[in-house]
Amino acid sequence: MIPKTLSRGARIPLGQHLDELRQRVIICVLFFAAAFIACYIYSDRLLAPFSGLISAKLVFLTPLEAFMAYMNIAFYAALALSVPVFAWHAWAFVLPGLLENESRKAGRFVIGSILFFALGLAFCWYLVLPFAIPFLMAYGGDVMTPMISVKAYLNFCLSMLLVFGVVFELPVIVVFVHGIGVVSLQALKNFRRYWIVVAFIIGAIVTPTPDMFNQTMASLPLIVLYEASIMYIRFFGRKEPPAREKTDEANG
Repeated sequence: MIPKTLSRGARIPLGQHLDELRQRVIICVLFFAAAFIACYIYSDRLLAPFSGLISAKLVFLTPLEAFMAYMNIAFYAALALSVPVFAWHAWAFVLPGLLENESRKAGRFVIGSILFFALGLAFCWYLVLPFAIPFLMAYGGDVMTPMISVKAYLNFCLSMLLVFGVVFELPVIVVFVHGIGVVSLQALKNFRRYWIVVAFIIGAIVTPTPDMFNQTMASLPLIVLYEASIMYIRFFGRKEPPAREKTDEANG
């Protein structure tokens, strides 16, 4: 049974509050378990796109490795399917305790986090991995024959997807720290030239290849996302007192 979402400002006993939390956690766990079972049934189909990115045939080195590969791919797929459900129940649980203005901001923050994380996954899947994997495989040349462990290969792909998903949370983080008053719009503008250097450093760290093409391909979205964050704050962000903006300009 889905717990009833209470009206904003409603006061309930602690026991009832904990009971609602327990019900929502149970629903999330059951949904994840069902998603995991469904994903495991189709785990061979989920693994096929990963194997299609690499020219070599994947191998397993221990009797348990192939089984664990299917378990891992099913786990991460089920987690991806469950994130919107987790986010909705978390939102519904805290909503009664938020003011109307706070609930709007929190809602935009949750939705923005999910969307940008998905954008980072798509960017890595369609642009980074198809270039990075063939580049790395070419290092073997005619001297070495690739024998890629399915466990190591999946760990590499999944870690890359996770990294880019987190990196693409940049606009959400920038808008959040500005919204709570940690930094001003002018300070973000002043940091723009330094961010270009930081973006290329991050690109060099997160990309597995040493060539400038892949590093640039990973760095440019960070620069674009930072500029998009500034534009969003300028038109839709928290309004700052004029005196504070002048002080920031003097300090910059």
